[in-house]
Parts: sequence; C-alpha cells; structure tokens
Amino acid sequence: MREHHAQARVRPSPETSWHSKARDLRAEPLDRLDAERGRELVKQALLPATRTDGALVEEIWRLFIDSGYFELAGRSVAWFESRRASFIELGRRAPELSRLLCQAAWTSERGVEATFSVMKPYRSLWLTHQLAKRQGGSRFERVPGQMLRDLYTCMVAHAQGDPGFRWLAAYIESTVPFIHRAHVGFVERMAGTGRVLLRPLRMLDVTCDAPSGQDARGLEVGPATAGERALLAEEISRTRPACYVEALDLGPEALDLEEAARPWRAAGLERERHVVVARRGRTPVAAAVLEVGPLGTNPFRLLDSARLFPLSAGGREAYPALLDAARRWYARRGRDGFVFLSEEDGDAEAARLRDEAPEAKPYLWVIPSDLAPGFLEHIHEQTVSRLPTANTEKEPS
Repeated sequence: MREHHAQARVRPSPETSWHSKARDLRAEPLDRLDAERGRELVKQALLPATRTDGALVEEIWRLFIDSGYFELAGRSVAWFESRRASFIELGRRAPELSRLLCQAAWTSERGVEATFSVMKPYRSLWLTHQLAKRQGGSRFERVPGQMLRDLYTCMVAHAQGDPGFRWLAAYIESTVPFIHRAHVGFVERMAGTGRVLLRPLRMLDVTCDAPSGQDARGLEVGPATAGERALLAEEISRTRPACYVEALDLGPEALDLEEAARPWRAAGLERERHVVVARRGRTPVAAAVLEVGPLGTNPFRLLDSARLFPLSAGGREAYPALLDAARRWYARRGRDGFVFLSEEDGDAEAARLRDEAPEAKPYLWVIPSDLAPGFLEHIHEQTVSRLPTANTEKEPS
C-alpha cells in the first residue's frame, strides 16, 4: 500500500463555531506541497486502482504496444522506438512536474490495464492525451465502466487543482466509438452555450530530411517582425473563435508563449514558440507558428507542431516554403520531424503534403473549465453500461 502524508490547518467554516459538528470543519494545506499531497491522499481513497507516481511508466509503454495504440494513424511500433527513452525518463519525473503534467495508470493484478495523461502546454489550458486501454481489462472493474471513469476523473481533477485552469482540451479521433460518444457528444449537448469548440483538422507528420523541392518563387522567409506578429494575431482573431485564440495563447499578448513556457524551462524542459513569415517584396503573405516541447511528453510529438496562416490573398502559395523553413528550424533543435496541424480545407494540398491516414477524422476539442464537472457527468453516463470488449478503445493523441 502506498503511503502519503500531508499537513493542514483545521479551522471552522466561517458560518460555524468550534462547537459545530466535525462536518463543518475544513482543512487548509499549509503550502503548495501539502496541497498536492492532500490531493494525492484523496485520490488514493477515491480512485484506489489509479496510480500517478511514475513507477509504472515502462508498463505504460508496453501497454501502448499491446493495445495497438502505436498502430493508429498508420504508424508501427518500430516508428516509436526512438521515442521510448525520452518517454520513460520524463514519465519517471512526472510526480515532481505536477504543475505541468500528470500520467495515470489504471491497474489490476495483471498490471496496467489503461492509461491517460494530461499536460499544460499553454497558460490556462490542460490538454488530455494518450488514452489507451488493454483488451479484457473490464473484467477487473468493480462496476462496469469504472476504468474510464476513474481515469477521466483523475485527469480532470488534476487540472482543477491548478488555480489558473480555464480550458480543457484534447486532440480527439472521432472514429473511435467511445471518444465520439464522450467528447463529440458532450460538445453537441453544449453547443447552445457558444463556449465550446469542435474544430476538424488533419494531423500530418512532416519529416525534416525531405524538403518540398518547390521553387520559392521570389519569396523571402524569415522571423516575424513585431508588426508582422501583430498582423498575424489580428488575422487569427478575425478567422478563429475567441475560445481558440485564448486557449491556445494565440492572442497578441501571449503569442510569444513566454508565460506558458516559463515553468517548463524552470524545470529544465524545452518549450518554445517561433513565428516565421513569408514575404513577397515587403508584403507578408503567410505565417507559420512553430512550437517545440520536451521529448517524451507524447509519442506522437503533439508539442512539436506547426500551424500555417495566410496573411493575404494567395498566401497559401507560400506554404511549401514555410514548411521548408520549419524543417530547418526543427532540425536545429534535434528533431527528425514535426506535426503539421492543418485546420482548413486545402491547406495540406497547398503545402504539398499527402495525408497518410485519410480515413481518420481528428478534431481539436475545447471546453471551458467550468463545464468540466458536467463533462465528467457525461462520461459517467456514457460508461454506465459495460463497453464492448471486442475492440480496444484508444485515442491517438
């Protein structure tokens, strides 16, 4: 049995006295460390099968292999092998990095049955990712659906422990039945609020050693100037929902990502954003927003991502040149590739890229933090009856 100890100050609720019943007392942690220990105590009591101590990270990697998680989006186990060491190293550090990430394992007597993770790539957004589940694990549940409920509860509760938590997000694969019911179904229920986002996209792997071979056609490509960054922020705000702009730190006040990157760097981890602009003469025509994150955060390298935005009519003609500049930027940071998040129809074709998994239907899913409790209720509803065991439920981010 794992033991956890935390100190707290016990005091009556403001409207009660010391003579009130014990249920009117409240415990306040003495500091942040005791607050985290207190949350771990509560989690251990409420979710005894769920572990977040980093001790099972190698078993989690094995689960990815056994469950077929690595075969999503046309990938093979061999493609991921070079990422294994960094994933194991960061996973073991996860308990000390709780302000940035958390990795949960749902266990039984045969080992890790399922896993789910969450991380904080932006100032106020927590991103859930890498959900995978072993076949046959449901027979170890005390009640049907317990495994997925426990994992979602654990990850959402972790995000709720952050005072700055404002957005919950995921890159989801909507063709997975449970993911569709859970994530797409909840956003459809909340669509009337106007505060949720379900944006289709294509997630395309780009290798650094295979340039486009396209003629730059008189384009100049280089780091964005202050004026060009302001123009880009204005264009993003004009063409994207407000929740997208705020959640992904793409507004003018956060475009440099400095505030979001600071805690990662303080922990000795890489986190950076770079904006590159293509110009025809002195006129900016398109921009690329490039991000890099620590190796090991996600096997599909979600934090090593690029987004492209046109800044003028015909701007998409510059996409191949911008991706070539991105290839060079990522290669200088020791990456062999990155993910192009193609958000508009025709962007992949304009960039001269081929979708290796056209059957996939990924989405960017975002909800405000105050809807997170309702989302957990929705998860409970979707898992009340036992899920089919013939297919492994998994989610490719």
